[in-house]
Amino acid sequence: MKLDITKGIQRKGNDMPFALMEPWEDDRWNGDVISYDGPVSVAGSYMLADETVIVRGEARAKVISPCARCLKPAVTEVTAELEEAFVRDVGQDVEPGDDQYMYSGHVLELDEAVRTALLLELPSRILCREDCKGLCDQCGQDLNINECSCQKDLTRRNPFSALASLLNEDEEV
Repeated sequence: MKLDITKGIQRKGNDMPFALMEPWEDDRWNGDVISYDGPVSVAGSYMLADETVIVRGEARAKVISPCARCLKPAVTEVTAELEEAFVRDVGQDVEPGDDQYMYSGHVLELDEAVRTALLLELPSRILCREDCKGLCDQCGQDLNINECSCQKDLTRRNPFSALASLLNEDEEV
């Protein structure tokens, strides 16, 4: 996403509105491949102050990712606030800080800032729906569609029952 700041250069100190929309390629997030359903959009304003451009706005995207429980595609709408500083690259060996990006010319490259803001807003586990039952850990059956015979005794089974056999009732822990 390229933001042309030519008008802002002519009007330093004034907020300049902008709106951008662009389709994005697939991304990697949390070990999964995610794709964007439709274009990613950013709207807000920018302001020039000396050699720094402050960009404020809101980014929106629809993300398609495998459900954390059943692995079916799950669509999540993401909205992220964006407030970033872009500092003009003047050719010195200066590394951009964690809270700022570099730019040269009259165009800001917003992709990295927008991507970071959106990915930070994604939930740690994306679900196709809140009550998703997932897959059976024994046979792989999708429990949203059918129950399986493996699930009948799961409520009685204790995952720590094997540890209980290691202890004697008379022995202190």
